[in-house]
Amino acid sequence: MTNSDLRSKQVKIWDVISGPYPCDLPGVEDVHFNLCKIEVDGKVESMEYFFDSFNDAYEMVKYFQKNIEPIELEFED
Repeated sequence: MTNSDLRSKQVKIWDVISGPYPCDLPGVEDVHFNLCKIEVDGKVESMEYFFDSFNDAYEMVKYFQKNIEPIELEFED
């Protein structure tokens, strides 16, 4: 599943399992990702969630160090 597959589904991020990690692809700079525990339409699974910078990815890590409420994502087509 990719982030774009989630556009028509209800998504909750429950935790960061690990990360942030740099995305080591040729030509990609400063993109980082977290491995997250997510819920998609009631099913719990893990997924990589990408960010434009290390700081953005780390903000999610810091959020879950202090909070247990999920981050609910809303997508529009």
